[in-house]
Amino acid sequence: MDRILNRTVETAQNGTTLGNEIFTDLDCADDVDLLSEILAVLTMAMDITHEEASLFGMEINWSKTKIQAVGVQDCPITVQVVGNDVEVVERFTYLLTQISMDGRCEADLSRRIAITRDCVRALQRHIWRSSIT
Repeated sequence: MDRILNRTVETAQNGTTLGNEIFTDLDCADDVDLLSEILAVLTMAMDITHEEASLFGMEINWSKTKIQAVGVQDCPITVQVVGNDVEVVERFTYLLTQISMDGRCEADLSRRIAITRDCVRALQRHIWRSSIT
């Protein structure tokens, strides 16, 4: 994956800046986020990733591939990449964190609180109220 992403970044010159740092991608195992400040550059980076991956017999799962524009108004509903429609979404979950188009975190915090509350309720039903001594 590192070789594929390195070739993608070298060729597409994608990335986004945060302070003095430039971030081009996030990857964990077989999940990859390509970062770009310009949609055209992002679609070119996705095209290059597709080409580089095919050299190793790998394919992008286009049905799972999403685009999210953070802080951008009036985005298209889908974007065409290598002949595939890629959905532009308002939010998605990546590595258990819900990322929202507006950059806010309230939805993710509410989701995590609900998960925690359900776990505590399950403990109350099954452990703390049991006959285990």
